[in-house]
Amino acid sequence: MLAVAGNAIVMGAVGVTAPIGWLLVPGVAGMASRPRVAALMSGWAGALILLSVAVPIVPGHRGDRGALMTSALYLAVLPVLSWQRRRTWLRRSRVAVPAVVDVGAGRVDRPVMLAVSRLPGELAAAVYVPGDGLWVLIGMVMGEVPDLGRCVRTVERTFRATVRRGGAGLPQMPALLTPLVRRHAPDGYAAATFVRVSQAGAVQVLRCGGPEILALRRTADAPDGLLDVVDGGPGALPLGGVSEPVTVPRLPNDARIAIVTAGYVVAHYDDYAGAVHHALRCADTALAAARLLEGPASAAVSRDPTGPAVVIDSIGGTR
Repeated sequence: MLAVAGNAIVMGAVGVTAPIGWLLVPGVAGMASRPRVAALMSGWAGALILLSVAVPIVPGHRGDRGALMTSALYLAVLPVLSWQRRRTWLRRSRVAVPAVVDVGAGRVDRPVMLAVSRLPGELAAAVYVPGDGLWVLIGMVMGEVPDLGRCVRTVERTFRATVRRGGAGLPQMPALLTPLVRRHAPDGYAAATFVRVSQAGAVQVLRCGGPEILALRRTADAPDGLLDVVDGGPGALPLGGVSEPVTVPRLPNDARIAIVTAGYVVAHYDDYAGAVHHALRCADTALAAARLLEGPASAAVSRDPTGPAVVIDSIGGTR
């Protein structure tokens, strides 16, 4: 505030009527501050400019109506620009910070962790329905998509609404969501996996372009665990493809299950199973889910998040 006042007095004393002279300091200070502070800066600078009209000792804008109007417009726009800058910064911050959410706590009889990487095009939604269980959707929207964010929001919103409304099982999900993907991504598709965990902990999956699902079983002979494919084969076509009959396998209750997207498989193309095994060996379920967000450890490859993932621990497993 003192800097703004000092700038106004100096500019007025030397007879500067150009808006840039009066508004350089409040502009820089406002853009470097929060929107509320920018609004305060604009109000204070405007008050000083009006004062310069009434008090001859600070003559800056006294006889220049054009300068007054330009200054008023600038001061009105300054808080809006500050707000837009902060909004952009917050959006980028959210994109950059992955998260792991315990979506099964107190709801189903086994730990379920949803790891969200917040990459553009990521599908990640979890819905709990009392008496029915927990439903999860993970995947990636790929290809040429005019409005990627809108496509993702529409698919996730429809998935949540369909689950809450009831009456549709896993086999019906592709037919319900495929028209949305075709509408919003006519030259793209969504590689996704649907998961349903019953109250008792029974797990069913439906892969629509999602990679095969791996599970880790610990035995006395294999303390680090044995990695098995519990749902292999091609699965159904991605959302946006041609509808076809699908099967919904039931996954084991005595294993820790990893469900990832095609993005993870592409990032770990040289050793996809080994990367999953390394993650699932963690003692903590949440840490295992977090590790499924990481790219390869090679220094030559980025370790940026690779897309969402789900870890479902065995019944009675750790959280």
